[in-house]
Order: sequence, then C-alpha cells, then structure tokens
Amino acid sequence: MPISCSRNLGAQTREMTDHSPNYFPVANPTLPYWHSEEDQFRNIRTTPDLPLETDIVIIGGGYAGAATGYWLYKQSEEVPPNILLLEARYIGSGATGRNGGHLKPDYYREYLKFERDMGMEDAASIGNFEHDHLGALKGAIEELNIDCDFVLTRACNVHLTKKAVDGCLKAIAALKKNPYSKVLDDIQVQQGRNAQITSICEASPVSLTFTAGHLWPYKMVKGFLKFCISNGMNVQTYTTVLSVDEQESGYYMVRTNRGSIKCKKVVYATNAYTAALCPEFEDKIVPVKGTCSHIKSTNRYKPAPYLSNTYGICRDFSNHEYLINRPDGSVIVGGAKPFYLHNKEEWYKNVDDSTLFKGNVKEWYQSFMQENFYTWKNEETEVDYLWTGILGYSVDALPWIGEIPDSPNKFILAGFHGHGMPRIFLSAKAIAHMILQKVPVQQTSIPKPFMLTKERLSKAKNTILEDTGYNALRREQKL
Repeated sequence: MPISCSRNLGAQTREMTDHSPNYFPVANPTLPYWHSEEDQFRNIRTTPDLPLETDIVIIGGGYAGAATGYWLYKQSEEVPPNILLLEARYIGSGATGRNGGHLKPDYYREYLKFERDMGMEDAASIGNFEHDHLGALKGAIEELNIDCDFVLTRACNVHLTKKAVDGCLKAIAALKKNPYSKVLDDIQVQQGRNAQITSICEASPVSLTFTAGHLWPYKMVKGFLKFCISNGMNVQTYTTVLSVDEQESGYYMVRTNRGSIKCKKVVYATNAYTAALCPEFEDKIVPVKGTCSHIKSTNRYKPAPYLSNTYGICRDFSNHEYLINRPDGSVIVGGAKPFYLHNKEEWYKNVDDSTLFKGNVKEWYQSFMQENFYTWKNEETEVDYLWTGILGYSVDALPWIGEIPDSPNKFILAGFHGHGMPRIFLSAKAIAHMILQKVPVQQTSIPKPFMLTKERLSKAKNTILEDTGYNALRREQKL
C-alpha cells in the first residue's frame, strides 16, 4: 500500500542544496494551475525508508522519469527490474507541472535550420518523430484510462509580422521538397481573409494548422506512475540526489539527503538540473526561467468563447506565445518574453521558480485574449494563476538521449528545450530499450540528431543567447 508523505519538506531541499544554487531545485516554487487541486499523491513515498539497493534509479519525478518507468515495465519480457524513482520536491513540480499542457509537434518553425545543419533525411526524422507522439501518447493514455483531460485537436499558428510570415512560407516551401517528411500532408496553410476568419485572429495574414493535443500534464504523469507502482516501482518524493559515485564493483552509489542507495543503472531524467549531477553537461543543458498563466472569463451568465484550436502567436522565431483552451473555457497562456528578455540574470542560468518576473506580467495577460481574438473582445477576464518554471535549454536546441560517454550504465534523457511534450514519450521508450536489451542508442528509433555521442558532446556550442533574441536586443540597445 503506497504511503503518502503529506508534510512539506521543501525547506529541506533548499538546505541540502544551497551549495550549488545555480543547478538544484529551490524550495517553495510558485503554484501553477496544474497543481491547483489538492492531491496527496504528489507527495507520495511508497515505503517509509529508502531501499539499500535496487537495480535502476530514475532521478526525476516528471514526464521523462514517469515515461521511462512506464516503458521499462511495458517492454520487460521477463521479471521486470527493481526500479526506484527519486524526486527532489513533489511529483511534477518541475517543468512538467509548469508547462502549457500542449502536445504540439511545432516542427516547421525550425525546419530551415535543421535542413541546413543536418540534411533533408535527419531534418525530416525530427518532424516525423514529433508527429508520432500524438498517436503513441493517446494510445497509452487510453490503455491506462488516465483521466488527464486529453483532447486531440488542431494547433493554429498565427503569424503577425512580415518576418514571421516570410519564415513560415519559406519553411513550408522547403518541406514540400523533402521526400522523407511525413508531416506535410497534415499541415494546412490559410492566407489573407481566410486566415483571419479561421484563426479568429484579425491581425494574422497567414495561419497554419496541424494536428496537436492538449492535456493536464501532472495528471498524465500521475497516471503513468500509478501504473508503475502497481508493477512494483518504489517512488520517493522530497529526496534530493546529491551525487552519484561509481564503486569499484561497477555499481553506483546514489547519495541523497535521506541516505544512499546502491544500484546497477542510473537514469537522469533531470532536464534543467542535469549539470548539478553531471558536470559534463555544464553549458550543454542550461536552466532557463519562463512564465505561464491561467486566464478565465469572469462573466457568470454565459460561457467563455471557446477556441476550437490551440495556438501559437508568432511575432518572430524567438518571440511568441503559446495557448491551449481548457474544456471549461479557460485558457493557459505562456510566453511574455518582452518582460524579462532584456535582463539576462532574471532568466538565463536561473533555477529560482519560487519568484515571479519583475514587471506587470499579470496585467499584460489580463487583456491578452481580448487583444488577440475577436471573439473575446468584449469579455472580462481574470488571471487567477501566474507562475514561473525552469526549462532545460539545450545549447544546440535538441535533447540529449542515450548513455553518457565513458560512464557505463548511466543514461540520460534531458535538455528538451521547452519542447518536451512531443519528444519525451518515445525518447523514454528508447532509453528503456537500451537498458533492457543492452543496445547502443544507434539501435533505437529516436532521430539521429537527438543521440548522445562523445563527438556531439564535445562539439556542441552554446547559441542560446543568440537564438532567444537576447544578443540582438543588446545590439539594438547599443545603437
């Protein structure tokens, strides 16, 4: 019988990790909408104490950790391994419980860069992989009967500037010439008045739609972990991993604030916090702070205008908002980059999700729907939840999946660059396949550009400040 640990041990997390404030989770994070419902499962400890030994330790209680556990049990042909999952705070307290709830294969926006850097086949593999997540995740949620408000729908990206419009049309034109791509048939482009009407956004001269989904991310993770626990997983929250030390026997000793565990294999599902435990990822996976909100109509006499699509509001490549509509008519909106981009210390290499950004972000979100969608113009709205979260930005914008070089039996899936929802589930399947079948990452089905190799690790250069638009903004300020 699982034991629920209801006491708040967040302060212990801060006390144990203040020696490295740039990398470890902080205590008392802001409250996101996805944790607005009282739920003791998020504090779960399936046993009162840590085991002394186990087969596999998964570090991280978010989407990546839960999905890895799911696939380890699903793909085990014989007796499954003993698995221990450790979470420094509560389940889904990191990026998973702070994102926009958007299962969106938003691939075309980066396609030109991918084709230039990788060639047609590898560039296409990324889009195909993201698109495959829609059916794979939908099937798993339905199989386990997970109540997480999953909706399969269409995403609508609206493009508000000439730069955004030109980039969209050039990417689609290039995609049409790629014989390896499976996603083009799913994309529909509308222009002019048709775009403005179908997108419900009068400012958009070009809109583009494609299949996507949205869900309640914490509840999805909870569903996966319940399945794992029923198969024998031990889950321990408020357990901060402080180090992973190799033993002469070839085993690893995982040292935590509550004791040490001996294990054969370690999986780092640590995203933005990876460099705290894996110094080789210093300046390869960088913590970046972002913000998100929940907006609802305050009109008690009629329902809010429902948006049938999810949205991306694209001003240029690095400046956009993302939006999903909830089944109750409320919306989740994230972005607001103009409020913090100019101040690098506020967001770059910052893991403090216990504070909000400076500036009146809440007031800006208060009128966001009215300013962007004509069906919302006369609505009165309220921002009842505003929170921050820490994204794991990868310096080459791609996740790191595989076995860590020169560290046998240490595996990683991290650095999802704020785009983990359509990349994590099948990446976790690949990690489980590597562990159970003892095969290298090259024998899995993940895109080649995602694979962790010694060469990629040594060659990857940090372009985050350029890609986010920070460097361009600094150049403008000096003119």
